[in-house]
Amino acid sequence: MAENDRLLAVDAVRGIAMVFIGVSHISFYLINDSVTLPSHLRALGFFATPNFLLMSGVACGYQLAASATIATALRIVDRGLFVFLVGHLLVAGSLVYLVPPGTAFEHIVITDSIGVLLCMAPLLTHAPAQRILWIGAAVYFFATAVALSWHPTSSLQVLLGAVLFCINDGSMPDVGWVSPTIPYMGIFLVGVGLGKLISKYRRDGRPEVLSVRLAAAGSIAVVAALAVNVARHFVKPFLMQHLAPKNWADVLLTTMNVRHDAPPTLGYALFYGGIGIALVGFLGLLSRREEASRLLRVIRLVAVIGRASFVCYLLQQWIIDFVPIWVGFDSWLAPVTSPIYLAVSTLVMFWVAVIWDRHKANRYMTFGLKPGFRPAAERPPETSARAGSRAAPHASRSPAQGSGSRVPLFISVVLLVVVINILALENAPKLTPAKLSLVPTNPYPWAPAKMAGHNRSTVDAPGDRGPAGNPWRLD
Repeated sequence: MAENDRLLAVDAVRGIAMVFIGVSHISFYLINDSVTLPSHLRALGFFATPNFLLMSGVACGYQLAASATIATALRIVDRGLFVFLVGHLLVAGSLVYLVPPGTAFEHIVITDSIGVLLCMAPLLTHAPAQRILWIGAAVYFFATAVALSWHPTSSLQVLLGAVLFCINDGSMPDVGWVSPTIPYMGIFLVGVGLGKLISKYRRDGRPEVLSVRLAAAGSIAVVAALAVNVARHFVKPFLMQHLAPKNWADVLLTTMNVRHDAPPTLGYALFYGGIGIALVGFLGLLSRREEASRLLRVIRLVAVIGRASFVCYLLQQWIIDFVPIWVGFDSWLAPVTSPIYLAVSTLVMFWVAVIWDRHKANRYMTFGLKPGFRPAAERPPETSARAGSRAAPHASRSPAQGSGSRVPLFISVVLLVVVINILALENAPKLTPAKLSLVPTNPYPWAPAKMAGHNRSTVDAPGDRGPAGNPWRLD
């Protein structure tokens, strides 16, 4: 990867994930129009969650390896708090028509998991990349095994199983508390390890070597996942005959299923995560080849969305999940019209991303938790002329003096946002806007997906979008 591309491959994969979010979310409006189409679209959308977690981890690990300073750690924690607190308000607010009335703000959303993981990431500043990779893989394997084999009995076990492992056997009163938090952690840790490796290989001047290895490793993971997924159909009779009495047959068969995302399985992670890792490798090689300049320009356009991934995700949530029901044209989103609306929403997302990137607006996603000055040992090396001209100003103030004035402001802002979250939670029914109903219900004979105030012809509860019924999932 070229130095001036700022991890172009990572930004591009995040941008691709944002596009697939729209594909998955639009499928909800097609539940009553087709038996198989929504399922296939959701399967395409499964690319988004593991790869957004991976790329978030890669970006985080890359920063920690490139500059293992207090300033870097504070910047990551600051971004994590912003994503956790502000992200929860903005994402949960878009779900008011997809969940039981008044419950939107009490749900666990994907930005909650990412925000918490970002806040924990600085603990890995000095951990070796290979160790983090092994720990991440072990955490994921352990978590998915527990999620598939554990059957909670007590109320506390049911709560922990739902919040940590995405175990939902119907005991939870609201699926909003069902989240694969620990599996997500495993995926994120693998990303952190990869980010540190990318930084190391770039410093050594061998980025193409790692790109080849990532492309090969990701491709092998995808092939292995597909092979195991096919094999499960052949070994199913044997497993059901010998292991069914102890319930291990279902556990093993589900583990091999690449399309089982709640809880996420080993096959799911190998297949979709492998695609993302392979893309990072192939796109890293792409920027080294002149003959691929046209494709490279396309990748740069997608990377614009990736650099504004937070705001793009929010746009997808509101434009696809909220606006159609609020305005009243949700019943018109059928297999013929949904692609048009998806294309329009994607263009709007790209336009906003371009403006966001042009103004470098990511710098506004902060609560101000950063030191004003860094000690000389943490500053990047400068030329003698520049170092001489700037030595006096830097020596005049310490990091504590530079950051001390920001602490009260930071604490005040965080507490204010926490209070806003609490107020939103307590007053959720009042915050649900009335539907405008500006568009009459679709009168044509196709069976439109009607929800949130319209009559539904299926047993799907509002908010069902996949095995766990989680409309707030990233994919």
